[in-house]
Amino acid sequence: MRRIFALTLGVVVSFLLAAPTFAQTEDELVNQFLKKAQRQQIKKVGFLVVNGAWGRLNRDNDYNKFTVRVSPLVSSVDGSTVGIDKVNYSQELFGGFGIMVSPKTSATAGFTYWMKLGSTQTGDLNLSLINMENPDPLYDFDLKSQVQVYGFAGQLDYYLTTPPDPNGNLNNLAFKIGAGAGYYFVQWELWDGFTGFNLSTSEQEVVTGKLTGNAPGFSAQLAAEYPIGLGGLVLEGLARYLYLNFTAMRWYNSNSEEVVATINNSGTRVNLDMSGPRIHLGLKRYFSW
Repeated sequence: MRRIFALTLGVVVSFLLAAPTFAQTEDELVNQFLKKAQRQQIKKVGFLVVNGAWGRLNRDNDYNKFTVRVSPLVSSVDGSTVGIDKVNYSQELFGGFGIMVSPKTSATAGFTYWMKLGSTQTGDLNLSLINMENPDPLYDFDLKSQVQVYGFAGQLDYYLTTPPDPNGNLNNLAFKIGAGAGYYFVQWELWDGFTGFNLSTSEQEVVTGKLTGNAPGFSAQLAAEYPIGLGGLVLEGLARYLYLNFTAMRWYNSNSEEVVATINNSGTRVNLDMSGPRIHLGLKRYFSW
């Protein structure tokens, strides 16, 4: 009888000693389950954005120097001067998407397309001073010099105040700062019969296509967002400085020789510097999933 009592007492004591361990393990399992459920409930926040920009370009650029050299050499048949417009401003469109990578940090990527820069003057023109191969007047001629820029850009922004909530709602005025980078492409179309400088032969050569180039761009910006209460849309405005300089504008002939536009007919290549401040205004739409 005593042996049975002692055995029963030992089992009871062992159970009592092990009970806290079992309870602790159960609490840990519950906590792990709650944390997993909480992680599953956390939503990701993304957004779509479209905006337009007006840019102020550096006026002391090679393109403007090129127009200053060429314009006095062109005249209409009646003797009046016909010039090529300088490039001082840009108009740009941007569309993209992004995601909140942290509660106060967003990443954006998208495509940018610029309205054509430059001008086309049409008329009865005399280009004999810049087109020695054809000294005769050119009637109903398009004196064209147009630049087209497009590219891909991305940026990171940090919200100084009022980031969007986990449900993808912006509830108040928000300010943010950011920096970005992109890669851009450019095409420069000039009038028929334009002569460039062949870097291989050091001679003038007629360019029969567009001069092209590509370059990286870098930017810094300060922005503000405000919910306008219409379908969840957010009004976004930002001030941005973009550094973008196309330093290798060229056209290749059938011999793969590089032909460039020059400022002074001696091989000083015309670079297309599109750097300068920009003002953007657009709409944004946050969402979550």
